[in-house]
Amino acid sequence: MKEKNVTMEKERSLSDNEAMTGIPSLPEKRSWVVRKWKWMIVCFIPVFIAGIFMIAMNAIKSSEPYKKALSLAQSNPAVKSVLGQPIEAGWFISGSISESEAGFEIAIKGNRSGGTVYVDADKHAGHWRYKNITVQPDVGGESIDLLAGGNAMK
Repeated sequence: MKEKNVTMEKERSLSDNEAMTGIPSLPEKRSWVVRKWKWMIVCFIPVFIAGIFMIAMNAIKSSEPYKKALSLAQSNPAVKSVLGQPIEAGWFISGSISESEAGFEIAIKGNRSGGTVYVDADKHAGHWRYKNITVQPDVGGESIDLLAGGNAMK
């Protein structure tokens, strides 16, 4: 009876293939994805967030109000004299843009100083109307109205 119990326990500990054939089977090897799924999720979340951030930044940078504001800042003599040349946009933009409204801030930098371009615009009948495009230098001083002396409807 004791011998029969030992045999039964031995068979239970063996896999089905081992019990039937008597040949020991190799342990199943799980794939890398199955073994590392938690780490993949931890790594994927920041990549996903960064991707959404880059899509949003590119949407603003490809918009007409962004291009117009940056162009006005780069060609304005007062901005050039305060910030220096060349005037380049920073990589971060805060604010938002939709199909009918735009309100955002662009960090800009020249060879002497930096500043921020503030943009406020609405879209009516398919055309952007700019309420405000100003540059505020970082080193103090008055803000520079980029729409002054020109037509705000351009």
